[in-house]
Amino acid sequence: MKHKGIIVMLVAMLLSVMLLPEVSRAKPAVPEHTDAFYVNDFAGVIDLKAENYMVNYGVKLHQETGAQVVLVTVDSTGGATMEEYAKTLFNSWGIGSADKDNGVLLLLSIKDDDYWVLQGDGLKSSLTDSMLSQILAQSLEPDFARKEYAAGARKTYGALIESLGGVWTEPLGTRNFVADNAGVLPQVTRLYLNQSSNRYKTTTGSGVYFVTVKNSGSRTLQDYTYAKYASVGAGPRDVMLVLDIEGDNYHVLQGKDVDTTLTNEVIGDILSRALEPQFAAQKYAAGVTAAANEIFSFFLARADHSPAAIAPQEAAGTAAAGVAGGVTNKAVESGEAVVKVPERISRGKGFAVIGIFLGIVGLISLAASRRNSYIARYGLPVNPYSRRNIRRYGVWQGQPGYGYGSRWYNRRHRPRRSSASHRRSSFWETNHGGGGSSSGGGAGRYTGSETNHGGGGYSSGGGSGRHSSRSSNEDRSSSSSSGSSSGGGGNASRGGGVGRHS
Repeated sequence: MKHKGIIVMLVAMLLSVMLLPEVSRAKPAVPEHTDAFYVNDFAGVIDLKAENYMVNYGVKLHQETGAQVVLVTVDSTGGATMEEYAKTLFNSWGIGSADKDNGVLLLLSIKDDDYWVLQGDGLKSSLTDSMLSQILAQSLEPDFARKEYAAGARKTYGALIESLGGVWTEPLGTRNFVADNAGVLPQVTRLYLNQSSNRYKTTTGSGVYFVTVKNSGSRTLQDYTYAKYASVGAGPRDVMLVLDIEGDNYHVLQGKDVDTTLTNEVIGDILSRALEPQFAAQKYAAGVTAAANEIFSFFLARADHSPAAIAPQEAAGTAAAGVAGGVTNKAVESGEAVVKVPERISRGKGFAVIGIFLGIVGLISLAASRRNSYIARYGLPVNPYSRRNIRRYGVWQGQPGYGYGSRWYNRRHRPRRSSASHRRSSFWETNHGGGGSSSGGGAGRYTGSETNHGGGGYSSGGGSGRHSSRSSNEDRSSSSSSGSSSGGGGNASRGGGVGRHS
């Protein structure tokens, strides 16, 4: 019995020794990625302005090439090595595409005072460890050593984007998204809002307009916002924020195509956190900028899954298919990409088309010649002595407004109205409106919910503010379609990468 007990003890010790390597190889616990996916600031060291910029070009790179660059900041890896933690994150989130394995992970561990960058197996030859080491040394290390994490992360993210063939800076549109009628926004703020709206609209399909007014006048701020929304030609995916300075109020209106995701509840949360504290302190520029960054972040987090954000190569492919004549139903059923070649136009048909075109031009020229002849002879664009015109308009007795020529005469001779009588309110003084409109809905700081009926125009309601009652609002913030995204399925099974202390 004594020997049997010793044998059992030895077997137990042997099993424990055999299991030690398995324990040491246990994967470290990692968090789930954020809705934005491309930037995950768990350590809270990246400002929202820098995060939006990086997410924007991370989305663009993915749409154009399928590659993904993901930034993660954590307080600590919890005792795991940087390489182990990075590898677990990479594989757990599936960074990059599954077939090309073209993802890159940039990991910053703040309390560990360390960082690591890891590329997918599909990039090992094109983005080598030595190239990554050079990027880290030039773009990240100087700012990281000074604890300026946001600046270093942004530079490094940009270098990685460009190394994969993406763009980091681009020419921006010139559309004006800011109307500071109250004069409370400094030029640097107006410039930032305009540039950001132009930049992110190309990615998300949603533009954000900003208006300040000293007083909305006899109209309610809600009515003023609807009129302004329509006058600037805002679209169904756009958003407008109006600040009434003397009225101590603000109002937000979103287009009908986004108010099911950017609901009253979501807007209310953004305004209460970002705008209200600054607005109450009369720090309007800071409040508008903070609210703008939150709205930009909301749209960017969903840009990869938005139907309005079409990848350039997909758009080009669609155009090419349209020119080529499309794909036959038989090809679709069989899975073969058989493209129909368009029939060439014969020479005879070409001459016929040209002949018809020249005939139409000739008829137009003849009609214009006859009209000019009548104007020179009678002062009218028609012949007043023709039987047809006499039957239609009566006998001409020298009156200049004879027949349909009255429209021509009145345009030449009617007195013009004063400019003040027909001046239209618009976003810019020279803009005459057009575009989006709305007949109800929206809410603001003091508007409540009694007039939030939705419907009509480009907006079907929505918006929220400080004193907006949300108890009757049936909308709820929908979960982001990117929240459960796995990132594409990339894998870094062989590990590797380089870091600060590698």
